[in-house]
Amino acid sequence: MKIVILEDEPLIAQRLEREVRTHFGARLAHLVLHDSLEQALAELQAGPCDLLLLDLNLHGDDGYELLRLAGKRCFQTIIVSAHAERSITAFDMGVLDFVAKPFSRERLQQALQRYTDLSQPSRLSLAVKKRGALEWIDVADIDHVQADGHYSNIVLSSGEQCFHDLPIEKIMVLLPPHFLRVHRSYLVNSLVFKRLHIAAGGKYALDTQTSTGIPVSRSNYALLKQRLLG
Repeated sequence: MKIVILEDEPLIAQRLEREVRTHFGARLAHLVLHDSLEQALAELQAGPCDLLLLDLNLHGDDGYELLRLAGKRCFQTIIVSAHAERSITAFDMGVLDFVAKPFSRERLQQALQRYTDLSQPSRLSLAVKKRGALEWIDVADIDHVQADGHYSNIVLSSGEQCFHDLPIEKIMVLLPPHFLRVHRSYLVNSLVFKRLHIAAGGKYALDTQTSTGIPVSRSNYALLKQRLLG
């Protein structure tokens, strides 16, 4: 697991580092601290990241700009900022949690636990419409998600299909980091990847344990290789 902390106040950065190490323990392989947007952007572009702890006021730079510049991303973000009035923007951008400064240890640990829960699919469920009723499905049973206009079609490992009234961008925020966006219309559970097809003309397709021929866009193919191969 790799975590990046972007915070320009040294004492707060040290506190965040301490709490992150306490929470994740041996699961934490890499922890990187930066105090400028440029450094953090270079870090995120250099290789995969699992979680970003982000301040919003960075020597006058806007932390949200980092998320905009990062573009398509496979990491989750927790905002840690004194600007609580900007929390609505955070959730519109798919941020996992917003921790307002000054924060208590309990509040920060709560946010970190949200990420931990999100990373453990066996503990997660998702409400979907099945047979005209609202039911909860185990996230671990999801094979992939396909965009259907402003809605989403969820395909389970059994082959059964479920309807969700959120667009695929919103569904992605609700799922663990191992669900990867391989195409603008497809979100796939990387734990069930089986085969990646590379055809002439730069066309790519993915097979899972349940489905075949899921399209992979060129840009997402590069991200997919980076995520899976390191």
